[in-house]
Amino acid sequence: MAELLIIIGVSTIIVTTLGLMNEASHRGHSALFFILPLASLGQVQQGWEHYRWWALARVAGVLTAAVGGALFAMSLSTAATTLSSQSGQVQRGEKMATTTTFVSSEEAALAVVKGQGKPLSGRLHGRAFRYDRVALIDGVLTASQGEGFLPDLEVRVLIGWKPEDITERKNLNVTPSDTKPPVVHVSWKPEDKDFPETRIFEGGYRMELAMAPLDTGQLSGTLTLVVPDSYKSYLSGDFTAYTNHLRYRGGVVDLHFDHEDTLAYVTRQFLLTQFPEGALKSVTTEQIVLRRAESSGQVTAKVALTNGAVEERSVRLEKSDVGWSVEPGSMATQVVKAADEGSVTFVTPGKEPEKEVTQALPPVTVTFPELVGFVDRAVVLEMTSGRKIDGVLRKVSVNRLWIEINVGSGVVERSFPENELQSLRLANGQLVMVESEGQNEEPAPAPTEPQEATTSGPVSGNIGSAYNASSDPRVEGFRELVGRSVTVTADEGPVRTGILQTVEEDHITLSVPMGAGNMEFFYDLNSIRSIEASR
Repeated sequence: MAELLIIIGVSTIIVTTLGLMNEASHRGHSALFFILPLASLGQVQQGWEHYRWWALARVAGVLTAAVGGALFAMSLSTAATTLSSQSGQVQRGEKMATTTTFVSSEEAALAVVKGQGKPLSGRLHGRAFRYDRVALIDGVLTASQGEGFLPDLEVRVLIGWKPEDITERKNLNVTPSDTKPPVVHVSWKPEDKDFPETRIFEGGYRMELAMAPLDTGQLSGTLTLVVPDSYKSYLSGDFTAYTNHLRYRGGVVDLHFDHEDTLAYVTRQFLLTQFPEGALKSVTTEQIVLRRAESSGQVTAKVALTNGAVEERSVRLEKSDVGWSVEPGSMATQVVKAADEGSVTFVTPGKEPEKEVTQALPPVTVTFPELVGFVDRAVVLEMTSGRKIDGVLRKVSVNRLWIEINVGSGVVERSFPENELQSLRLANGQLVMVESEGQNEEPAPAPTEPQEATTSGPVSGNIGSAYNASSDPRVEGFRELVGRSVTVTADEGPVRTGILQTVEEDHITLSVPMGAGNMEFFYDLNSIRSIEASR
């Protein structure tokens, strides 16, 4: 209302002033006098019969603007009074707080000793305190109680420590006589108020703090703090501090919390499932894009492998009923640094390995058990059927070997019996012939297949260039289960339950939820015992 009166009043003053100036110009009088109301008073009195209506209207405009201004000033005064009486962020403190007798009293010492060796607890602003979360972020140590966005009770100590610099136990002792100790904020939420109030202490308190590295994104610590307020506030005990903004519920990361650190955590957990055990050296998050309105995001991370290779992997994430997760099949990979010479090569999914020109080494002949000497090396299996399968040899038993293959965004481990293996070729090009020891055993009948098998679509070079045609009568029955949740029982490996993705002539693809995403498993039809629809 006040703003409207001001607008009407000012508009009226402008219009009437222009009217008076126009009337004066028609009468041969000076129009400049009407710009200033008091200067034109004599002229209005002399020609009152000509100017009276314009003059009265301008006076009305001035009065209207004055009333609007008065109402607006009153509303500002009322708002300020209301704000001061309601809840809000209030900060109080002084440059050098005066200590109290409680800080160095026997009562404080006994309270501190009572809490040592126990989870961090105490009393803040006259209320019992027991921490729900402790974090060290941007040099601020925060201990808070309450699950809301604004905690009920909180202590912040501006210690200036960086989590990455804490590689061993680090201590800080503060006495009431110290002149430049870290600033301490004590916050509490008053009764029936929505916002906390804060008391700032820049001295006069006593504190003993020790922190040490615990785990990725975590630090262990112990704190003793006695502040000089009239409520005899203190804290004492042990805690686990987080160095990120992850939220936890029941000790588990809350995947529904919208924050860049949540996306980085989900991406890291997903990448840990994409490599064999011991192959991943480190994961460093480089870029995080969070689109809250679209419930989507993208994370780019640099992955360092133990074989010396460095890759840049980018994944898309989406938020669903289960929280943030990686979109299946969204990972893009770019090789930043190739693997060191002579080390295990981990093949990038969907990318043909580069052919290196090396000097041919003479072939060697070994028995099947002697293949154990090539475990954890990149090999190409040459089967009796003509198939070639490349991957990393992981295990060799008496009459069967296991090879690990990167397919799509997952890792597949497949096994082959001795009688199907003819030879294998190492990464340096050397051919290893396999000599069978079981001469008395009947060789397995070779499967009937064309000399050159073809596929109807592109197939990853990690599996091989061709598959054997199969006339397994179970194929049609399996295809009826595509898209449904099934349980697969195979000759080798555990029983797995997941979504049946595809059924080809010689293999199936099973997508199994794992970690923060899904992992795809491939099964040969001849190794499958049964596939049953899950209820």
